[in-house]
Amino acid sequence: MDDEDVVSAFSSNAFDTPPMLKFRNLVQAIFSWTDGKNNYPAPERQWFTEEGCKCEVLLAKGGGWQKGRFRFRLEFIPENPEAFLKKSPPADEKPQSPLDDLRSHLDI
Repeated sequence: MDDEDVVSAFSSNAFDTPPMLKFRNLVQAIFSWTDGKNNYPAPERQWFTEEGCKCEVLLAKGGGWQKGRFRFRLEFIPENPEAFLKKSPPADEKPQSPLDDLRSHLDI
């Protein structure tokens, strides 16, 4: 989204903002909240759910109002994606534990 796009129709005033504001002002309010500079009431729980916070956006470049939602997501970005995404070997190819032999002799 661009700074000049307009966001509207939050179910309540998110981050103590007016019900209609420019995207840049919403981003500023969120950064103020994360920096602890303002004592906003706890943001709506729905911002942290899959459903998100329903709203409408009017793009400055045109296209009319678009319904959608905002939500926060926590994302892990591995430094080495190839190693991170490498699948573990099948069970029959996994190295055996040195304790496997001992376990096979125990009656548990």
